Amino acid sequence: MIEPKDIDYQHPSLKDQVRFFLGTLLLVSLICFGYWFGFPKYWLGWLSFAIAAFSVAGNDAVQTVGTFIESKKSVHWFQKLTVLGSLLVIVHLFAWISDHGEIHFQRLENIPETQNFNLIQLLAPVILVVITRLRAPVSTTFLVLGLFGGQTIEKMLTKSFFGYGLAFLIAIFVWAILAKLDPHEYNEEHVPEPKAELKWSRLQWLSTMYLWIAWLLQDTANIAVFLPRKLSALEFVSAITVILLALLVIFRTNGGTIQEVVSEKSDIKWSKAATIVDLVYGSILFLFQYMSSVPMSTTWVFLGLLAGREIILNVLTYRDLPYLDTFRKVAKDVFLATLGLLISLFIFYLSSVLYPDSQSAHSAFFPRSEGYQLSPERK
Repeated sequence: MIEPKDIDYQHPSLKDQVRFFLGTLLLVSLICFGYWFGFPKYWLGWLSFAIAAFSVAGNDAVQTVGTFIESKKSVHWFQKLTVLGSLLVIVHLFAWISDHGEIHFQRLENIPETQNFNLIQLLAPVILVVITRLRAPVSTTFLVLGLFGGQTIEKMLTKSFFGYGLAFLIAIFVWAILAKLDPHEYNEEHVPEPKAELKWSRLQWLSTMYLWIAWLLQDTANIAVFLPRKLSALEFVSAITVILLALLVIFRTNGGTIQEVVSEKSDIKWSKAATIVDLVYGSILFLFQYMSSVPMSTTWVFLGLLAGREIILNVLTYRDLPYLDTFRKVAKDVFLATLGLLISLFIFYLSSVLYPDSQSAHSAFFPRSEGYQLSPERK
């Protein structure tokens, strides 16, 4: 019998791929059947929430716990789940109590609650599952939340691209200073001393926890949008249980196929480098958390940070490897993220055409003809 640790989750076999896509087809059929035959939208929302929990957490695992998974492969999955799972419960419990039953951390304040989902909104998490399987670091905010955002999507795009640029500049500034302070580490084939690596390995636990909280504050809204705004105690426990199961799958599969996005960037495999990336990235997310309640793409912020880091280190060290090589890989990630953005906008447009009365159509991107009247607000 093959142990889970011996399974190569980053490179699934043909049989595994067939099983995956058959399962995906089953989910699509189930959602379509329920939608067309009048299954209660409340339960369809919960089904899409469950799928979204696995797909959003799976896709964004690259930017949150990807470096952690890569450098902590020797640590048992249960330890990782216990630490980050406990944080997940504490953070959401605090939000549920302080915000009177809401767990979206004010990210959905400008997005009307949807009680009658359209089919594309319900299928969006399944589309994300497929994109994640194909190793594309797509923005879950654009693909999922954009369908509910209406007029907010323009603000999402502006904030996300601004986040990319700001993260890019901050990375250049931070790693320019680090490269000057410790040129030995960045100018040579540096292998850290065991004692130093152990110290930074311990600090990485703290930096990952810090980043994990920052990410939850930003991206929980991407899956909570399928739930009632105010959750009862039973609904809250059910939602957290589903998210914990998604986190369990991530750790048991070592990040899944999309983890290759991190694994191929060998220059951040050491704990010190990963810890600094986590701290800087987490700080940027916290900054945006308090700047505006408009949702944003954390994926674009992460890619901007990595791009700025690799460019400045290549310039200052005059080394093609590993920094220029990693920059090429980051550029590939940006291309895939851009492709994902275009797909998201196409789905957004398709939703606005097929369901003109839904919130997804209320956008300046695709203006309505004069005289178009919005449907009355649903109770």
